[in-house]
Amino acid sequence: MPESEVPIMCTLSPLSMARRLTEFASLFAAGLTGVEREPSRLRLLFAADAERESVIRDLFAREEQCCAFLSFAYQRTGTGLVVEVTAPEEAGPTLDGMQRLAERNAPPEPAVQGRTP
Repeated sequence: MPESEVPIMCTLSPLSMARRLTEFASLFAAGLTGVEREPSRLRLLFAADAERESVIRDLFAREEQCCAFLSFAYQRTGTGLVVEVTAPEEAGPTLDGMQRLAERNAPPEPAVQGRTP
């Protein structure tokens, strides 16, 4: 994969970053049902009705504003929402961190597939 033209950096202040991590931890705890990982892609599966989907999309949209090197895609399923987070190869550590946060805060026994750093 060619090197990204977008800098691999987050534009949040340290305090804002801590708050954002807390928001993600709460989001994962409130309905994450699965985590799937490939080297440059993280798929997060959520149990979500329309109202919850709005909350999920809002948080990831705000994340996209401060971490422009990440891209997000959404797929509605019969039981919820899949959020696919894609990053350039050199930003793998960012996906590693998000995966660890998701797995650490998910309700017990999420379906985890793929590599775990």
